[in-house]
Amino acid sequence: MAGSKLTLATGRRHDTKFLLTGEVRVRDFDIECIDAGPAPFPIFRDMVNDISYDIGEQAFSHYLIAKDMGKPLTAIPVFPSRFFPQLGITVNRQAGIREPADLVGKKVGLPSFGYNPGAWLRGILVHQYEVPVEKIIWVEDAEDPFFGKLNYRRPQRFTVERMPGLQTMGAAPGPPRCVPLETGQIDAFVGPGGGFPLVETTKRLFDDPYQEIDAYLQRTSVFPINTVMTLKEEVVKAHPQLTRRLMEAFYEAKIRYQAEVLTGAETIHMDLELGELRKRGLFPDQYGMEPNLLAIRMMIQYCYEQGLIRTLCKPEDLFVS
Repeated sequence: MAGSKLTLATGRRHDTKFLLTGEVRVRDFDIECIDAGPAPFPIFRDMVNDISYDIGEQAFSHYLIAKDMGKPLTAIPVFPSRFFPQLGITVNRQAGIREPADLVGKKVGLPSFGYNPGAWLRGILVHQYEVPVEKIIWVEDAEDPFFGKLNYRRPQRFTVERMPGLQTMGAAPGPPRCVPLETGQIDAFVGPGGGFPLVETTKRLFDDPYQEIDAYLQRTSVFPINTVMTLKEEVVKAHPQLTRRLMEAFYEAKIRYQAEVLTGAETIHMDLELGELRKRGLFPDQYGMEPNLLAIRMMIQYCYEQGLIRTLCKPEDLFVS
């Protein structure tokens, strides 16, 4: 074993479950794997504030923001979760929103302005639909469940409001909800993955999200990154072989997951139909820098354009392998 026990916190799904169960281990290292639950968001706030874990899954834009602010974090090119934000945006039926352009002047809720699905969606609204996102009123949850005390930039050209109790994701029993959307206090909400469950007063922005996804893929060839594995910089310096061994472990876990999928045990992957992903050449996806450069560069560009980060950094500045 290389030194003292290290901690690794991650969500329990897809390939990461094999590390949590111990079926896949990080060779030469004593690592305690901490189960964040079916989704990793409970550890996001910690990993950009107190960084209590040596290795932790984090939303991609959150990592870029924290890194830009000088937090002692780095990452490996392992992306346990991907998504299309076109599936996650929900609107109130009485808000008069039929297409992306109708979001102008409306109140759009999200957990935090720098929240990963929000950053991706704003980029898509600008570059695919030519929507002036500065003319949308962005409404954050006053509790900011993802960033907490990390006081990151919200450029003045954006209108950003706060609302207490905006969402119940992880804060109450039962499925997640956005009551202000259901009652019409806000006009739309950007949810994670496939979005919050619908009620009588809400609907998806896109009636056929796969049509929108196809248009996005035709233009960009990018499967947006949801989460990335981050590490304390001091831990990487203290353990030069750690990142290599982590990459090996995650590659093995991904192979196991893909073999499991081939048995027909899974039909949904990251809130997307596996058959639809296969048709589009998006499954199986890969880890490593080269297969993911387009997506990495695009998120850096989106965050820079939106003023979430001050430096248009290079992908190699963000990752070790």
